Amino acid sequence: MTTLPICSLIIVNYNGLRHTKDCLKSLQKLAYPESQLDLIVIDNCSQDDSVNALRELFPKVRIFVNSANNFAKALNLGISEAKGQYIGFLNNDATLDSHWLEILVKRLETHKQVGGNSGKLLFKDGRINSAGIQQLPNFYWQDVGFGEKDAGQYDIEREVEGLCWAAVLFRRECLEDVGPIDEDFVMYFEDVEFAKRCQKRGWKMLYTPAAIAHHEYRGSSKGSKLTEYFCNRNRFLYLAKHEPLQLVKAIHTSDFFTNKQYDLLFESLFVAIKKLLDYQPPEIVATVLPQLSEKLAVIYSRMKVDRILPRLQVVRGDRKMSIAIYDHGLHFIGGGQKYVATIASLLQNEFDITFIANKPIAVSDLESWYGLNLSGCKLKIIPLAFYDKRGMQCIDSSIIAEDMQNPFDEIARESKNYDIFINANQLEKVKPLSPISVFFCHFPNTFRNRHFAVDDYTFIIANSQFTVKWLEKRWNLQPTFMLYPPVEMATAKVPKEKIILAVGQFEAGGTKKQIELIEAFRSLLADYPDQLQGWRLILAGSSIPKNPYLKTVENLLKQDSRAIKLKVNCSLDEVKLLYAKASIFWHGCGLGEVNPQRFEHFGMATVEAMQNSCAPIAFCGGGQPEIVEHGRSGFLFNTVEELCRYSHQLIGNPGLLAELQAGAQQRSQNFRLAPFEHKVKSFFEIIHQEYATIRLPNPGEIAQMLDRP
Repeated sequence: MTTLPICSLIIVNYNGLRHTKDCLKSLQKLAYPESQLDLIVIDNCSQDDSVNALRELFPKVRIFVNSANNFAKALNLGISEAKGQYIGFLNNDATLDSHWLEILVKRLETHKQVGGNSGKLLFKDGRINSAGIQQLPNFYWQDVGFGEKDAGQYDIEREVEGLCWAAVLFRRECLEDVGPIDEDFVMYFEDVEFAKRCQKRGWKMLYTPAAIAHHEYRGSSKGSKLTEYFCNRNRFLYLAKHEPLQLVKAIHTSDFFTNKQYDLLFESLFVAIKKLLDYQPPEIVATVLPQLSEKLAVIYSRMKVDRILPRLQVVRGDRKMSIAIYDHGLHFIGGGQKYVATIASLLQNEFDITFIANKPIAVSDLESWYGLNLSGCKLKIIPLAFYDKRGMQCIDSSIIAEDMQNPFDEIARESKNYDIFINANQLEKVKPLSPISVFFCHFPNTFRNRHFAVDDYTFIIANSQFTVKWLEKRWNLQPTFMLYPPVEMATAKVPKEKIILAVGQFEAGGTKKQIELIEAFRSLLADYPDQLQGWRLILAGSSIPKNPYLKTVENLLKQDSRAIKLKVNCSLDEVKLLYAKASIFWHGCGLGEVNPQRFEHFGMATVEAMQNSCAPIAFCGGGQPEIVEHGRSGFLFNTVEELCRYSHQLIGNPGLLAELQAGAQQRSQNFRLAPFEHKVKSFFEIIHQEYATIRLPNPGEIAQMLDRP
């Protein structure tokens, strides 16, 4: 007697222990040698302890756990593990008559051109479930004979367009020739799509009525809503792969469109367009996409439609994600600018980064100022006529009244050309038009008004707890997270000198308090001339041309410049040398102020000094108390008198000075690049994964969503 071929039968289970047990019991009664049966169960991440129970009840059945709740993926896993010459798919709510397998194997053995074979599928009450599948108008499909009384009307063997996969047997050669089941379909319609590919490869599908199976319809997938969802979704995928010229027409005949489920329609078409790009030649794509775009623009906003192809370019790996970094103050040297330039340096290998500025600046300037490699970044200058006409170097958004046209609309229009738009310097009047947007806030400088656009950003990131507090207080907003600026300014150690150093911009409004610091130092000189012998105050910082505040400072020093020096627009190397030599660091921003936006919102210069073992004496306001631990890593002062008193203590007590210098250096390690880099890269990697990945629908989650009222 000829040995019958090995047959692998694959059952997919998802929280269906009762059904799967009945199915496996029916397989134990097959009139087929047990030695030639390879029974496989693929579990789709069940939560009902199916796997353990089935392993105990059916020790000879091979059980594998799928990585996702995806029926098509489960079948592919089963095929990869199957040992048989013939491979069958069974729904776990199906049971087989004892001769089902024997009959189908004999037909496949004698009909070599047949790739797949199935029999008559009946409901438990004897009505017909399926005698093959057939196409309906508008590319819908149905089971032949569905719901009919079985009166012998389908008792003739015949070729069919497709087979119902509740109980079907394939030739291994067919499965290998046609290729994997398309896992993007997840469940439903995957049988129709596979049948189409079989047809294209010349394989026939055969309906053999003598092979009887019974099916508890939708016993394994609860409810018709889930079926309708996947059938409607996957119809678009099928058309994109096999009937692309019908894709546009199919929109209005979709149940999603008819039922005004526009979100589901858009999600389905997005995946379908990817299929179109993946499987169709350029001339077909060039024909279908414009038609599709026009059709969708009637249903959705033009901006939503225009975002589809750029995102799919990223999904398909055709290009990197693009990031625009807008900073209206990029042409100034500052901590905020260094903060975002550092982000660019960390991301430039994985993203296509473009800086956007309003005033002349070059990438090489940023590299020089901040000691960063930005060779992978580009820069675009977009002048703002409103400010240029007025000869303003500072782009001050607060002067734009509610009844004025918003000059930042030009930046908004530019933002839509990128996947991610970063507003790097809290300019609250730029409306983001990119798919993803990030608002970096160093402080909420203004109040809400007609042009306020921060609510429109996807993410808000604050640079200190001080900023977090005022974001909630002034704008009623919570940041996505808080990210301290990175500081890497440690230099080679040189002998410390009798230098008190202050580093900060010579801003037009005098927020860094250079004049007050000069007066404090003069007071120290007057009160303690012997102890201050040889001590110098050095004020270093950047300045714009024709700066009236700097002019005032210079005039003040003309009167008496003893032991006080200005270092304006000095190079990075010069600043590093000053940090290395200085013994004490002063920071007066916030002194005498009541407006919180005139405080230091974090204090990068303070951390830079601390990394170089300068003992900081900083104003006790803004973000400085988050950096300096009073009495351990420096001092915090509230008045000029306190500034002078703490300075005198350090100058007169070298042991205390050395102690605080060591404490400052240790404390500064909390604000180094490593934790910042980890947080930035992790955050943008999550964004990239979400944007560049099409997440396949999880049937369990979809069922819950569709059941909600």
